[in-house]
Formats: sequence, structure tokens, C-alpha cells
Amino acid sequence: MSNSKFALGFILMFCSLFCGAQSSPKLSVNQNDEKVIDSQVNRMVSDWNTHEFKNMDSYATEDVDWVNIVGMWWKGRAEVEKSHQTGFDYFFKGVPFTRKSLAIRFLTSDVAIAHLFCHVGSLFPPDGIDRVTNRTPETDNLLTLVYVKRKGTWLLSAGQNTLINPKATKLPTTD
Repeated sequence: MSNSKFALGFILMFCSLFCGAQSSPKLSVNQNDEKVIDSQVNRMVSDWNTHEFKNMDSYATEDVDWVNIVGMWWKGRAEVEKSHQTGFDYFFKGVPFTRKSLAIRFLTSDVAIAHLFCHVGSLFPPDGIDRVTNRTPETDNLLTLVYVKRKGTWLLSAGQNTLINPKATKLPTTD
């Protein structure tokens, strides 16, 4: 009997250890991390408003990738920077960008996803030239931004921009 009690005790102890390993520990994130990511988002928005992206190395990884509002996929900081600069030299020239809100969720202690709502002023796409009928209205955009903590610094690793269509956001009524 004592052997079976020992075996049962061993099995119960093993199961409790195994089950304990399966539960996810509460994510402990330094509260300062959220402030740092917020600051990095502000740097990016500042670059949009100054229309200069030469500081991108201070807030984006070397291997950052970006999917723009029309589905172009840019890979690597050099391409992302050049593509943003080109767009802002032409059709976003003088267009204001206003940060509306930011929500940050930590996936791990060194990976976070941020959702940035911003307002974009009216513009003349795709070349920035006023042809009387080609002005687009002001819009709201939602950006999904992935941040990673590398060597103690939070950097943008991926971004994707979506135009918010106000008509699409209203659910049809069932009355």
C-alpha cells in the first residue's frame, strides 16, 4: 500500500507541476514602457508633419516593414523611409496629420501592438497636383503598429495603415 500511495503522490505532484507550467503567468510590463512607445509614436507623427523621415532610425528597426493604405508592402528601413519621403514630397505635401488616440497592448515583455487613430487632411493624389476634381476629403485612419524592445529600446518593427470608411463602420439596422 505504501508503494501505491507513493506512486499516487508522485503522479499528483507531477500533474500539478505540469498544469502549473501550462498556466500563463501574468505579464509584468514596466509602466515606463508604455510611455516610451507613446513617445516613439509621437516621433513618427512628428516626421509626418515635418515631412522629413531622416530620423526614422531612432524609432524603427532596420528590418521594419510597412503596408501602406493602398496595399504596397515596403520592406526594410531604407525602403520604408524612401517610400514615405516620396509620398510626403508629393501628395502629402503640406497635409496635416493629427494624432487622435493610441491604445497599446503588450503581447510579451518585449513585443507590443499599438493601434493609432489619426486624422489626415485633404490631399491631391497621386502626384499632389491640383486638377480641380481630384482632391480627396479629410479622413480618419487606423494604424496597426508592432513594437519590439531591442537592446532596451522600443522600436517599430511593422506598420499597416487602414483608411476608415465612416459608411462602412455603421451597422445596418434590423428594424
